[in-house]
Amino acid sequence: MRQMAKQIKSDFAVSVEDKLLFSLHLMQDNWSAERSSTGFWLGDFLHIQADVYGTSHVPLRLFVDSCVATQAPGKDSTPKYAITDFHGCLADGRIFDVASTFVTPRPQQETLQLTAEAFAGDTKNTICIACHLKVTAADEEPDLLNKACPFNKHREM
Repeated sequence: MRQMAKQIKSDFAVSVEDKLLFSLHLMQDNWSAERSSTGFWLGDFLHIQADVYGTSHVPLRLFVDSCVATQAPGKDSTPKYAITDFHGCLADGRIFDVASTFVTPRPQQETLQLTAEAFAGDTKNTICIACHLKVTAADEEPDLLNKACPFNKHREM
């Protein structure tokens, strides 16, 4: 019998100076649409898609600087589980036999997709995901502060 991992809340959008709109969504397994169900089983994969939309004509590349799962809204809520840290590296990369990954190639530079293995929280039925998203100009190369990596800084994408 598989253990239910909990329900996940992740739908949010933040506007920065009315010029950029960031979004984060749980997607269907094939990435074709937003997922309608927020329930997961342990061992399932969360398909997380981050996007940025802007009114600027400058092409942008999106990065997930950090991403945590918590039991209450807000990145400072405790306890928390790091999904990405160290300016864009998947934290699960430090754990043997975990298959979390960034999807490559990107569908577009303004979109970043990652899969993360579902996990159980402590006692509540809800897990919230809070991410710090950031952008660079699309023509800038990834660097130590702007990357999407499987926790190995020498394997940046």
